[in-house]
Amino acid sequence: MKFNSLEKSILRTIVFFDLLNYPLTSTEVWRWLYRPAVPTQERTLGKVADALEHSEALSNHIGRVEGFYHLKGRESIVPERKRRNNRVDHQMRKTVRMTKLLRCVPWVRMIAAYSSLAIGNVKETSDIDLLIVARKNTIWLTRFFTVGILKILRKRPDARTTQDRFCLSFFITDDALNVERGAFGADDIGYQYYMLILLPIYDPDKLLPKFRRANPWLAQTFPNSPEADTFTFPVARPVWLLALHRSIDIITWPFFNGIFSDWYCNMQLRILPEKLKSIANIDSRVIISDTMLKFHDKDTRHELRKKWLEKCASYE
Repeated sequence: MKFNSLEKSILRTIVFFDLLNYPLTSTEVWRWLYRPAVPTQERTLGKVADALEHSEALSNHIGRVEGFYHLKGRESIVPERKRRNNRVDHQMRKTVRMTKLLRCVPWVRMIAAYSSLAIGNVKETSDIDLLIVARKNTIWLTRFFTVGILKILRKRPDARTTQDRFCLSFFITDDALNVERGAFGADDIGYQYYMLILLPIYDPDKLLPKFRRANPWLAQTFPNSPEADTFTFPVARPVWLLALHRSIDIITWPFFNGIFSDWYCNMQLRILPEKLKSIANIDSRVIISDTMLKFHDKDTRHELRKKWLEKCASYE
């Protein structure tokens, strides 16, 4: 049985999250609906919920357990989602504590979780991916101190463990918030969802709405996910912290500017693993510039997209 445009979009959305072992509620399907090729009035929450409940075409492939929609034969991912959801609070407490420390670096403008923690899909082995927005012209300086703090505290992932470790592999500057070049193409569905479902932990200057406006491609891909739809877990910037930032700026200015301004970049590039340097800027896995630092050499996005397309094709 052929799918109409809305049904096809619903199916594609559920198929992607099925690859993450994450069944969705009807509200989540509506909010994260992938490229619905129908007018606004035809993709409301009511229309999506009605299709999930009553579409004969969808009922052949999609089941429901306790309000969670999944592909048929995949009922086991419902209790798995609950287990993973239960781990979110544990990781969030750790993230809040670490964010309160990282916010002391005066050039940090925003810290946001993405990937598993932001979605709520935390496995036992999951690390914590953080996107850091730095003040313009300070991206290398910001990375030096934030990564340095994690290294001193031994909180970075390593070959022995990734569980609850903090991965700082993505930095951008506040004057270049468009992150589209981090995708490998128009169908990089994993990256698209990760950038859509950002969870701001520290955002005292309200950069998230600016981030969404700077990335109109997200609104084109996910038109049901409005700008203010992202849950905010606020770690504040109290007055004492603002005073500390200003004091650090004044005291350290001679050491971080002028003839010293390039030292932090050059030093970090020297110690960067050869594997990362060899693939830098040849594709979207590793990007090194003055406005974006992205280090994702172990990148499964192509494989994820291939599996998603193959599975969608098998149903459609």
